[in-house]
Amino acid sequence: MLSLALDWITHSNPLKAPLQMKSPSPPFNWKDLLYLTLLSILAVVVGLRGIVRYGYIGQDFNYHYGILLSYPQSFTFFLTNPPGLYWFTSLFRNHVSPDHFLEWTALAFLVLNTLALWGLYGFLWRGLVHWQLRYAAAAFVTFVPFRVIQSLVYAADAFTIPIFVLAAVFSVRLMENPRRIFSWAALSLTLSAGMLCKYTFIGVLPPVALLLLVALGRQLPFGCFLRWGSVGVFTLALPAGIFWSEVNQGNQLKGHWLAPGEPVVMRWSDILTLQKSDWGIFSAPEYFRDEVYHDRKYSYMGLLHLASVTDSQSYFQAPPPELTTKWAGRVRNEFRRTRSALSQTLQTWSVRWSLPFSILAVTGTLFCGLLSLQSLLRSKPLLPDAVVVLTALAVGFYAPIFLNLHRVGDPYGAGYWVPRLILPALLIFYALGFVAVDFVCQHLPRSLAVKIFLFTFAGYTFVSCGLFVSFLV
Repeated sequence: MLSLALDWITHSNPLKAPLQMKSPSPPFNWKDLLYLTLLSILAVVVGLRGIVRYGYIGQDFNYHYGILLSYPQSFTFFLTNPPGLYWFTSLFRNHVSPDHFLEWTALAFLVLNTLALWGLYGFLWRGLVHWQLRYAAAAFVTFVPFRVIQSLVYAADAFTIPIFVLAAVFSVRLMENPRRIFSWAALSLTLSAGMLCKYTFIGVLPPVALLLLVALGRQLPFGCFLRWGSVGVFTLALPAGIFWSEVNQGNQLKGHWLAPGEPVVMRWSDILTLQKSDWGIFSAPEYFRDEVYHDRKYSYMGLLHLASVTDSQSYFQAPPPELTTKWAGRVRNEFRRTRSALSQTLQTWSVRWSLPFSILAVTGTLFCGLLSLQSLLRSKPLLPDAVVVLTALAVGFYAPIFLNLHRVGDPYGAGYWVPRLILPALLIFYALGFVAVDFVCQHLPRSLAVKIFLFTFAGYTFVSCGLFVSFLV
């Protein structure tokens, strides 16, 4: 994935227009490589620390572990996940270590997600012109707590960022040149892998189809359009067919919906607006200790902000002293952890200090969504292809969860608001906040004030990252 990321970012965006966001110089220079390598090393160190302290034992661990012990006999499509997670872990259990396969699986998740960061760095370098914002955005997406934590927790969500980034990479390559048959095949296989790991990837198919339809229409004559359009249909037919087969074999979500006539639990007003009780979020309440999962105790956006920038379920906190972290005698059961007083203070600062980034995530996503739509409808795009693809795929991945929150019978207690369900989409939404800031700064007259703002904003971001790392290790 690293070599692929380094390869594709060297191809500049072919769409040029007077009003388009200025295309940044594509390749990483030696300073960029050094900086990003240091970020990656630190991310691995934080992840290894998490593995040592059982960071992979998270939400629904006992449920997943119970299925794994008798996989494949115990697996059915009536479960809430496709078989990818259990098949992947069984490889380590059967061929690497029957005693420490969970640690090896977590290490594989850590490696895959660290490599996926390099693909995301490539998008940031394509979508951001100002180096200060590139460096700040790269640090933020590397260390934002929900990415660090859910990249290790034993669940299918750990696959989503690597698969999402690969799908975005191949989509951009096809946007630039629809005649790349290898990219068509690779995109089909990537999306198929997504369907075998997480049902939410079905939401990515419509935006991918739209993006590639636009690319074919713009760049190919009618005869070639029909030929390559047929290739596109077969490309998306494979993952769509896999999903259809999975659904037909077991309606795994049947018991999650509200029955006809039942009152809605999470209303649209709870989803789209804030409420007075959200002030309590700024004290960084903990999931279990403070029972944040009660119906309407906080708004959806308030809960999402809390869980994004803190270790809300304490998965990366120190285990109880009676549990050993030594290689021999490690446990395989869920257990509760408590925050230290220092960790509580740091997370309280984090949830307050990081509020501007969550606000930017919302405004940046709306902003880039509108400009992406304009870029697809007109011949003079305002955003590079890389940003358009990221925006479209992130919205697509988010849609199946977002559009059904009001239909779920127990959205609060069942954790339909936690970031793990929308992991890659949420990460991109935060990145789009930086894209929006970069776009505005590009269209302001060059001045000392703009330069001071860029350095200040970057410094503010690095302080946030310092807070994140301090309570994750």
